[in-house]
Amino acid sequence: MGLSGSLAVLLDFILSIFTWLILIRVLISWVNPDPYNPIVQFLIQATEPVLGPFRRWIPTVAGLDLSPIAALLTVQLAQRLIVGLLRGGMGGGALLGFFGELLAFAHLLLTLYMLLLFVRAGFHFHAWYTFRKRRPMGLNLHHPLTRFVFQVTEPAVKPMRSRVPTVSGLDITPLVAIVLVLFALSLLQQLVTVLALSGMGGGGFSSSHQGNLPM
Repeated sequence: MGLSGSLAVLLDFILSIFTWLILIRVLISWVNPDPYNPIVQFLIQATEPVLGPFRRWIPTVAGLDLSPIAALLTVQLAQRLIVGLLRGGMGGGALLGFFGELLAFAHLLLTLYMLLLFVRAGFHFHAWYTFRKRRPMGLNLHHPLTRFVFQVTEPAVKPMRSRVPTVSGLDITPLVAIVLVLFALSLLQQLVTVLALSGMGGGGFSSSHQGNLPM
């Protein structure tokens, strides 16, 4: 193992430990820990240099602090890119691997967003069904998680609301948005397949990167 390989192993280990520190800090924040506990102070001091800037850049949504999620995704992306470059060198294979990791990251974000759209579509159907049955809606729109789903998905749903007709009074714009996201995911899958085939021809980018993009 050369110097770059050893450095890749070391950075991979350090970034993995840092990921766990962020996760543990998020988990203990749910139980109101003692701020004077040495372990709690260590977690805060170790993770705040990364979480602090994200907290300033990313506003809370429905009272939820999204900075740890953004930090985790960024650390994971940095880990895969840096370690991949160190292990693959700086040649064409590493460049293909870089683009492959970016596509995998974009695919992950779109998949998560699609799941939120599914949840919102379920809310729409529930409200429509209970209205048709003349029953109480039973959906608390002031709940932080419900508000979060609506606020995050509204930028995708709102532009289509004036163009997509309702079906028997049911707002189907979340379903249309899901179809569009699925189309984007299909394009990403095709792109990563092209990169994998190019890497196989050049001995660089491995077809295993296709596993990063679930169908």
